[in-house]
Amino acid sequence: MDDLFPRLSEQWRNRLTETSHDQTVPAGSLLFLEEQPGSHLYLLRTGLIRLFRTTPDGREVTIHLVEPGQLFAEIVLFERDTYPVSAIAVEESCVTAIPRERVHQLLDDRSFRSEFMSDLVGKMRFLSQQLYVLTTMDVRGRLIRFLEVRYGRTPKIISELSKTETAAAISVRPETLSRALARLESQGVLTWNGNDITVADHAWTDDDQS
Repeated sequence: MDDLFPRLSEQWRNRLTETSHDQTVPAGSLLFLEEQPGSHLYLLRTGLIRLFRTTPDGREVTIHLVEPGQLFAEIVLFERDTYPVSAIAVEESCVTAIPRERVHQLLDDRSFRSEFMSDLVGKMRFLSQQLYVLTTMDVRGRLIRFLEVRYGRTPKIISELSKTETAAAISVRPETLSRALARLESQGVLTWNGNDITVADHAWTDDDQS
């Protein structure tokens, strides 16, 4: 768990993992449901997890796509006792489940509390920096950057994500992404048909200069 809590001493990492366990979540399976009691927080090891809420009329609204290495559901530590969203595996995923009560027990120790909070603040600072970078980019820049990080600079991509899920991942509305895709196709930069995405070579270098 070094990658999740790098500021924690080995002693506290061992104490934290004593009751943690790894869990495989098959593609299409739910990890937890909205308003279910929040018994664990999770670290995504591999795969992709979609967090979503269900509207009164039954529609699913994607809130966030969790990437490997990210902690999620940590809100149950401090703000509420139930999960505010549902979590489903987009592809087969492996998560480390950390019992909420175990963290609460360890937080009673001043030494652990100091190290743990330092870790959380560091993660929040990193996410704030990432958010700043993201919000200063236009939709084209966000999309190209997302594709590069996820798939590398390759001209042919087979995406396991829908356009709606991709829009959620880059924090734009699906209709905004659709308009951007239409412009990119007309400019010969990128085409997206079904699961197949074709990216022109100059898309990557143009994005470097933007």
